[in-house]
Amino acid sequence: MGESSGQAVAEFAMVLPLMLFLFLGMVELGNALAVSQSLTRLSREAANIASRGTRLDTVLTVVAANGSDLKFIERGGSVVSRIGVRADGLEILEQVSSPGFEGRSLLGAVGTDPVSFASYGMEAGNTHYVVEIFYRYSPITPFARLFESALPDPIYERAVF
Repeated sequence: MGESSGQAVAEFAMVLPLMLFLFLGMVELGNALAVSQSLTRLSREAANIASRGTRLDTVLTVVAANGSDLKFIERGGSVVSRIGVRADGLEILEQVSSPGFEGRSLLGAVGTDPVSFASYGMEAGNTHYVVEIFYRYSPITPFARLFESALPDPIYERAVF
């Protein structure tokens, strides 16, 4: 009996680190996916609000308020752009960034054609609103360094209305 219980303890000691690693990996991945889903929801909500005629700086206030559970003001920022559709293409007409946010829009600057933005199905004369969200993810497990390469830095979400 003593020999088999010693064997069980040895097997448990060998398997425990692997099981702990897998468990914490699932926790970290689940948290990262939940944050990403929250950012997607936040960008869609903000773009929807912008498309209803809300001032762009007010949209940024809504993003900051609704992202408070993610500590959005401390860990990220957003850019709201108004894009006009011309007969010959698109143009960024107006753009506002979160206060204190040092990042830039991945679409480009005001007065330029948006980069990496398809205009399929957009009619000339229409206006579209794009909300870009940038967020630095903060890991919650001690094995965070092992998972850093699996997550983009910053997490980027974009919604168009």
